[in-house]
Amino acid sequence: MAAVARVFIPKLRKKERERLERGLAKSREPKFRDRCRAVLWSEEGRSMGEIAGLLRVHVSTVWRWFADYRRFGIKGLEIEKPAGRARLIDEDGEAALEEALRHNPRDLGYVFTRWTLPTLIEYLYERVHVRVSIDTVRRAMRRLGYRFKRPKLSLKHRQKPWRVRRAKAEREAALKKGQWTLDDTPSSTWTNASSTSIPA
Repeated sequence: MAAVARVFIPKLRKKERERLERGLAKSREPKFRDRCRAVLWSEEGRSMGEIAGLLRVHVSTVWRWFADYRRFGIKGLEIEKPAGRARLIDEDGEAALEEALRHNPRDLGYVFTRWTLPTLIEYLYERVHVRVSIDTVRRAMRRLGYRFKRPKLSLKHRQKPWRVRRAKAEREAALKKGQWTLDDTPSSTWTNASSTSIPA
């Protein structure tokens, strides 16, 4: 039993040793290099206790490395990247967000007619009970294929069509008579009696 605990692999194949040595020399991940080093030291005859002491880890950690190497080869020594924090707006949150964006807020019982990021935050809190930031909502909208932009305010819906038609007709008539030119805008220059240009 002592002999089994002392040495993990009595002899590595040439290709195995080359892969481990290459990983030890070229990897930028310190933990991966330690694992490669542990397997190479084991072949040299060092005990797991000695390897654990040199690498400042527990013996059970070294045993796990060896088990992973025996089962998967050098792939078993690679460091798994952490999955990262779970999304605050998960699938349920995205479904609720998409449902809201397909409707006018008034259809869902709100008094306003356009969604804003703050109102979407409140809606998500009511529906899925998660409090998120404006950036989180913006990222979720991008994932869903939406683009947030400021509405272009217009009073066109309050204009009477007959008044609009009359104004256009008067403008065209003035243009024909030369009473008004396209340059007569607030950004154009006006001329005084001495014909000196003065910026408006």
